[in-house]
Amino acid sequence: MLTEGYGDGPLTAGEPLPGRPGFWSNHLPVMCFGGDCAERPDPERFGGDGADADALSEVLFGPSHWPVFRVPAATGPGAVVVYRNPAGDYGTDYLLTDPDGSGPGGSPAGTWTSRAPG
Repeated sequence: MLTEGYGDGPLTAGEPLPGRPGFWSNHLPVMCFGGDCAERPDPERFGGDGADADALSEVLFGPSHWPVFRVPAATGPGAVVVYRNPAGDYGTDYLLTDPDGSGPGGSPAGTWTSRAPG
């Protein structure tokens, strides 16, 4: 996926990630708690287990690859989610796509800057 503004960052296709066990227990706490909680919430609350959450944490927050996936919308713009993982500057970016779905359409919709959970 070509995503403007990420230079030579090691972007990798992440479309299957939201369906994998352990994804939501990594993704939602960053949004809901800003990544500032002392402990990661219990993964079972999100339909996974600790091993699933740990395995996905390595995939989502590894500095050697930055997962990217699209979130389509039925009408209007969708979003592209980018887990940018340079050492010491982890964060999740949400980029709005053009209403025709052709690609990121400008400025980020939002950014959650956080440390990797765990």
